[in-house]
Amino acid sequence: MQLGSKTVAIVTGGASGLGLATVELLLQRQCKVVAADFNEEKGAELIKSFENGNLRYFKCDVQNEEEIKNLIEFTVKEFGQINLVVNSAGIPSAQMTATRSSVASTSEMNILLQINVIGTFNVCKYAAQHMINSKVKGVIVNVASLAGIEGQRGQVIYSASKGAVIAMTLPMARDLGKHGIRVVAIAPGIIYTPMFEMIQPKIKEQLESQVALGRLGAAKEFAQLVEMIYQSEYLTGCVLRLDGGLRVPHL
Repeated sequence: MQLGSKTVAIVTGGASGLGLATVELLLQRQCKVVAADFNEEKGAELIKSFENGNLRYFKCDVQNEEEIKNLIEFTVKEFGQINLVVNSAGIPSAQMTATRSSVASTSEMNILLQINVIGTFNVCKYAAQHMINSKVKGVIVNVASLAGIEGQRGQVIYSASKGAVIAMTLPMARDLGKHGIRVVAIAPGIIYTPMFEMIQPKIKEQLESQVALGRLGAAKEFAQLVEMIYQSEYLTGCVLRLDGGLRVPHL
């Protein structure tokens, strides 16, 4: 399958970072795109920046199941179908499990599970249901993280959430494969996005020095992998590391 004018895509977290880079590439390929994002200001900037008739912005908080249902309905109403879903909405966390004076926040764990895991799950299930009923052989790409495989100190909450996304990949692909729907997760390593700016400078330097290619990844390289996944019709149920050969040390 090739991306093109007949491809309709939903990109959550589409107004910044990996999602924004994916939206940009999809528009370059003449796809029709709904960028879903909670940040209305960034959504308005997105529409203004591209001024493309193939682009729509939809305000969506993936913590809200009704808003996700509305996102699916809006996309179908605007463009008629859904061929591709990229779940890049997510938030980070940096907390130690326990120290002498504190413990990791359960409320923060709940928030990350709600956004990174349940939000992703809900977008998947409603998009998949539409694909099944409309007999579209669609593709779902979920954004995990290298932290879900090799979590660093202070990533216990974030790693747990992204590990759950990884764990969903194969059973979801098995559930949907008979309908021709493919499910793949991408586990990015150190990709330069606004989220990366939250890492301490010393840790940034140490991590970058461990990358086999000697540099950070670019968001556009994530988008290119999304395109490759869409094109590779026998690819499903797997987790693809996009990490430049990084193996995370104990820092």
